[in-house]
Amino acid sequence: MIDLSVVVPAFNEANDLWDMATNMSPCLDNIVGAGRWQFVIVDNGSSDGTPESARAIAEKWTTTRLVELPRPDYGNAMYNGICASEGEWAYIINVDFWDQVMLTWCWKHRGLYELVLGSKRADMTLNRQFKYRRALSWGLNSILQFFFGFVGSDTHGQKFIHLPTVRPIADRCVMRRGQFDTELTLRAARSGLWLAEVPVPLAEVRPPRNLMIAKIYRNIVDILRLRKVMKQVPTKAPLRYHRWAREDLLEGGSRQAQAFLDAAERQRTLDAREISV
Repeated sequence: MIDLSVVVPAFNEANDLWDMATNMSPCLDNIVGAGRWQFVIVDNGSSDGTPESARAIAEKWTTTRLVELPRPDYGNAMYNGICASEGEWAYIINVDFWDQVMLTWCWKHRGLYELVLGSKRADMTLNRQFKYRRALSWGLNSILQFFFGFVGSDTHGQKFIHLPTVRPIADRCVMRRGQFDTELTLRAARSGLWLAEVPVPLAEVRPPRNLMIAKIYRNIVDILRLRKVMKQVPTKAPLRYHRWAREDLLEGGSRQAQAFLDAAERQRTLDAREISV
């Protein structure tokens, strides 16, 4: 039985995909349990040896699912990865960005939130992005806060989601490319789901693949379209959102975090008893 699906959109990642799998698999065995997780690798229109690397991973880790798309589209790759996932929970990552601390915390406290966002901007002491990439992230998030009332710091990046709850929302998303996960997050918040944001470290070690000016143009076009889409999406409940400190995620956490988690666990136990009665 698969409990966790690790969704990995991959575009021209032949040099790094195998290393990601070999480095991550022992952590997954330890956190989730051997044989209870799977890779869902979405070849996002690669033109290098990514498909061969993905097939090698599938041969070694036989629960792996492979999805091949004809052209690059990050949002479409993420959506297809969500659709192909067999677990109750999914951890969505990039090949070069995943965080064992976040995954450990999310798995331990699964059920508390339907969507956990791994934010590269929630704690800037952990952020080692190139300066102009930091500026681009700041600008995009400022737009989301102004036009959409988004209270978080980052809609892109790693995500831990409850698939039975989030998959129907993903099916309703209109956007693809770079704003699919933004629309998914906004829809989840307006649907009354419980969201959390946790800070994750980010240290870029390879140069960006796209020119900043091209990315800015695409983001402007996509945000204008997203604004039209979200005007048709009603807010069904007050926002349910928490932001955690990095200290809260580490072993031992903080006293404030532990008190909250203990109270949440007691409430879940009471809710379960009421349902059983």
